[in-house]
Amino acid sequence: MFGKLLKYDFRSMWKQFAFIWPAALALALVNRFTLTLAGNGQFSDIIAGIAGLVYMAILIAMCVIAIIFVIQRFYKGLLGDEGYLMNTLPVKPWQLITSKLVCATAATVVSIAVALLSIFLLAPLSAVDFADAFQEAIQVFSELIARYHANVPLLIVEFVLLCLVGFFASYLQLYLAMAIGHLFGRNRIAMSVIAYVGINAVISVVTSVLGITFFYQFDEALAQLFHGMSDWEIWHTVMIGLILFTAVQAVVFFFFTERILHRHLNLE
Repeated sequence: MFGKLLKYDFRSMWKQFAFIWPAALALALVNRFTLTLAGNGQFSDIIAGIAGLVYMAILIAMCVIAIIFVIQRFYKGLLGDEGYLMNTLPVKPWQLITSKLVCATAATVVSIAVALLSIFLLAPLSAVDFADAFQEAIQVFSELIARYHANVPLLIVEFVLLCLVGFFASYLQLYLAMAIGHLFGRNRIAMSVIAYVGINAVISVVTSVLGITFFYQFDEALAQLFHGMSDWEIWHTVMIGLILFTAVQAVVFFFFTERILHRHLNLE
């Protein structure tokens, strides 16, 4: 049943982005052509300017649609009119939340990939230029490895993992705020906004208190820990700490959201 949930959510995602993703790539190719015409006359400059503005508008629209999609799929799908159907399915609340979370993250990742690919298509690089850029990138990575003894593939994996966990935590924070706001009988959207601000305030206070307490109590231990480490090892340790800290936030948000949907869901 969970697979059917994912299929339903991904189908909804495709309906939302079926136009915007291909449009971004197509306009990038158009701008690649119009950029070569710029400077050949006033008419060519106008065409290039219009094409550039439309391309930027598409990218902005894609970001806005992604944010709306993340909020709308959870709010309407579980707390709105569709909630009457979704919450009668033979699935657990955690499965409903997970399905929305996976789909929201996938939509974000694909949107970022499309934006980066469109920028790549926009760049007027020849095959020779691309080969030179690739060779230069390999040289930079080699210098990083030689200078810092860095495990570049592991660094990339950690960075990607941190981004994914960050997406999870951000979206689950939105889900929790909407679930809290839905506990109220009136002004649920306003209460969701207030709940989101309140959650951010709590996170800031807890982070500050824990940070000050931790570094005050273990400053000497941290100094000894980092003393014999290379720059790469320190960076690696910091990345692991950030991933774990963000993952803890995501788990807490997920837990309270699931509890609210399981015990206090009110669709009236």
